Amino acid sequence: MGVDVELIRIEQQGTSPRRRHESQVAAIGDVDFHLAAVLERVQRQGRTPMLDRIDPYGLLELTSVEMPQFLSELGVLVESEGAGEEKILDAVRRLAERCRDSATLCLRFVGD
Repeated sequence: MGVDVELIRIEQQGTSPRRRHESQVAAIGDVDFHLAAVLERVQRQGRTPMLDRIDPYGLLELTSVEMPQFLSELGVLVESEGAGEEKILDAVRRLAERCRDSATLCLRFVGD
């Protein structure tokens, strides 16, 4: 089971959810399950409450307001095991930085 990551642009006029329009800006597929493996190792240890919310079977959206905490928790993941994990963590970090810099973007985690 992998955890894919999507950078989504949200446009919403008013407050009605029916007027919400989403467009995918970028995506990272966790085809080799590297992100899922990292999350499995660090979740439920009390060090990364934001990362603990990512469900390998569900969906989670994080807004630009949540990105500073998310990025700081990614910094905790120094115990990556191998180049594949480092590569996907760097890609997620780049998407999170883009999200942090724009209030119209969100980061979506999609479990299998």
